[in-house]
Amino acid sequence: MDKLLKKTKVVSEELGVNPTTVQRWIKYFNIPCVTNDQGHYLIAPEEFEILRSIKDKLNQGLTMKDILESDNTMQEGFIKNGKKEEMLSANVIEERLEQLMIHIEQLERKLSVKADEVVEYQVLQHRSELDNLFTMIKRIEDRMSKMEQRLTPVLDQQKVVGGIEHELPEKLNKPKKSKLMRIFSF
Repeated sequence: MDKLLKKTKVVSEELGVNPTTVQRWIKYFNIPCVTNDQGHYLIAPEEFEILRSIKDKLNQGLTMKDILESDNTMQEGFIKNGKKEEMLSANVIEERLEQLMIHIEQLERKLSVKADEVVEYQVLQHRSELDNLFTMIKRIEDRMSKMEQRLTPVLDQQKVVGGIEHELPEKLNKPKKSKLMRIFSF
């Protein structure tokens, strides 16, 4: 049976079309071809005849959509891997799409609610941190105020000399004589 199977390139040469055209026809018309380990199509004689028929109909001026709609064997679906694949009607597809959209909207709502909960939690955490910082600043202000009250009497007694606070000795407190007075005092 393997000798009867043809690779895509051989089929494309026999039909006189590009190998990608053969691949596109197989996918579009859902032709049940066997694939090898590398994923390349192996085309049996029955599938080759379907491809030849498709080429002939295209040469007659039909579109791929027209061929698909007119050919009952393709419209009903092919047997692939022992299971019949059926084409879905537009109504069924629209209904499934509508259900999918409803499900997506529900997920978006859940995601939005979850995001709101996360933001709310973060805001509460930040508020708690700010309250703690405010309390800490208030304590520091109170302590500084108490320290200033204790140091005020001491600061009144001290003088500032050269940027350093200390008590001045008594002899520095006397007024200085001017230079002119010193000259005449001799």
